[in-house]
Amino acid sequence: MEDGTEKSGQRQPRSAPEVGAVVRDSVRERLGVLVEVDGPVAHVRPPEGGTPWLARLADVYAACPMDELRAKVVELNARRRLAP
Repeated sequence: MEDGTEKSGQRQPRSAPEVGAVVRDSVRERLGVLVEVDGPVAHVRPPEGGTPWLARLADVYAACPMDELRAKVVELNARRRLAP
């Protein structure tokens, strides 16, 4: 099924999001941008830039459209603050 579940109700494994995608770290409950995937480790940075953090790839999933929009607004606001 498209929602990630089988008819038996068991969850199918999620595919890893692509580098550059807005993701949610389910452990830290934070939004970020996926910078790099190194085996089972994901490198995620805050949308406004800054120091990336490490997360297990299994704990990172593609953000919903509302979260993607929220992350883009944060990034644009950060750029605006830096502009002369």
